[in-house]
Amino acid sequence: MIFVKNLESVSDQEWSKTDKYPGVRWKFLIDADVTGSSGLSLGFAEIEPGGDLILHYHSPDEIYVVTDGVGTLNKSGELEEIKKGDVVYIKGRCKTCFKK
Repeated sequence: MIFVKNLESVSDQEWSKTDKYPGVRWKFLIDADVTGSSGLSLGFAEIEPGGDLILHYHSPDEIYVVTDGVGTLNKSGELEEIKKGDVVYIKGRCKTCFKK
């Protein structure tokens, strides 16, 4: 399976939000539910100033590319500042959270 995805290609997909993650919204580009992929999930997430993607984990590995701004990454208790241009890899089932 080979394909190319971008925000335009999922323009019909609504941004997801939940009260559990205040100030955060996301869209999946690659995910088992969207493309039938396994072992990987990829999408766009936007975190507003003060937004909080609380401590959580996912089964598949994750990769985050910071496209704008700065924030704090909580790596299972260890805090690290992340900024535009950084790439974050998270092994599946590792607990992490982001705050802007």
